[in-house]
Amino acid sequence: MDNILKQIREARDVSLYQKLLKTLGDYSASVPATGVDNLFDVASEQGKKILPKDKKAQEILGFILSAGSVPRSIHKLLNLRFSDLPICYRPVMKDGRKHHVAHWSRDKKISDRVKDLIDWENTGKTGKWTNIDGESVDLIPMEKEEK
Repeated sequence: MDNILKQIREARDVSLYQKLLKTLGDYSASVPATGVDNLFDVASEQGKKILPKDKKAQEILGFILSAGSVPRSIHKLLNLRFSDLPICYRPVMKDGRKHHVAHWSRDKKISDRVKDLIDWENTGKTGKWTNIDGESVDLIPMEKEEK
């Protein structure tokens, strides 16, 4: 059973990685010299290990890379903050009685941008959800809207 779950998990990673490569490649081909071609080179050289292992982070990237047109996906990938995501994708944590948007932390770097979910610098460190001080937090599951 564990072997089947591992295969399913790897298949999800590969499909997300393929979406990332396709989006970066299409944008680089149509709009060269924007810096996205450098991101494409990093993604193709390093492989799927640059993707986060966290399920919520993968869900956010999947949403961003399926955002419609390639330019729209690239724009969202590079410029969107977690607080700008739709409620069902927003990483929310509870701090006392208040809810706050969580941050992504990797190797002592704390960020609230979607692009930082991907390990562009190939540090090999896994990321985690944290508060602004870098302390690990648990996310509150947000319900997806049914259509």
